[in-house]
Amino acid sequence: MQVEDIEFATEWSERALQLMAQHGIPPAPDNYSVWFRYASGRVPELNQEIDGRIASALPIDLDTTVSLQKKYLTEGKLADVTLNTGARLNTELDQILKIIEESVGNSTALGTTVREASEGLTSQSSASDVRKAVEAIVNASRKMEQRSTELEEHLQATKKELNELQQNLEKAHTEARTDGLTGVNNRKAFDEALARELDKAGKSGEPLCLAIGDIDHFKKFNDTFGHRTGDQVLRLVASCLKSGALAGHFVARYGGEEFAVIMPATELASAEAVANGVRETVQARELVKRSTGESLGRVTMSMGIAQFKPGDTAASLIERADACLYEAKRAGRNRVITEFAPDQLPKAQTG
Repeated sequence: MQVEDIEFATEWSERALQLMAQHGIPPAPDNYSVWFRYASGRVPELNQEIDGRIASALPIDLDTTVSLQKKYLTEGKLADVTLNTGARLNTELDQILKIIEESVGNSTALGTTVREASEGLTSQSSASDVRKAVEAIVNASRKMEQRSTELEEHLQATKKELNELQQNLEKAHTEARTDGLTGVNNRKAFDEALARELDKAGKSGEPLCLAIGDIDHFKKFNDTFGHRTGDQVLRLVASCLKSGALAGHFVARYGGEEFAVIMPATELASAEAVANGVRETVQARELVKRSTGESLGRVTMSMGIAQFKPGDTAASLIERADACLYEAKRAGRNRVITEFAPDQLPKAQTG
């Protein structure tokens, strides 16, 4: 499994550097990230745009690479959205302050008019004097009412704008933590969620399990049928994981063809049942090539599960789950291995 990952990364890295040299792009980290993703084929929209530019003989220079990074690499997009939203939010707050100031000013003006009109009336005032005072107060009230209506409309428009800004931020936040190919949580979201759940489990004493799964012989499948079909397999497995996980479980693409499921408040036996349910669902699904209807057979996956122990860190829990996954591979693949269950291990391992 680890050897296959290294082979994939090496292949994509070499291809990325070749493309950068071909188009005269300096091998800086930001530029490399775009071309590495293009070589991996994991961001279809990015590949489509680059392929389109190549087909149309359009230049792919340094400025183009920077633009592609902002457009398709989610953290860059999140940074841009955050900056733009911050600027718009400051503008809206300025508008709200002006509205409040104007509202206070209008109230003060009305109060002044009423005071002056009342002070001008005495027991000696004529009916004409009273009529003029009343007219002044009525006119001032009407002006304030009209202005208040305008301010209310402005405040409603500002409220709508603020709601839109909040939605944009939430969308960008979600995109930055979602795997673009499979639609499940990405590695960044996984790291954050695992740290959070470990802290909860440590304080509450509730059980916590971590399952790490790997698609069996994925490199061979990719080499045989191509990366696009391989992407179809990744989406299939992600779908099976999402439908098979229980409420409160956290499904993520851990990297390459590996997936992970964080299972709060779940005992080891229940975690094993969930994992086996997912494994059986994946195995039961027949793959069909969309373009031709050709049957591609079936894929299987192996999974390893570790249970939280007091003092565990993210690294230690992941290491034990990964060790169980390794044993599942050694035992013949297409199976689930949990820790603390020696009867599941190959006989050679249990003596």
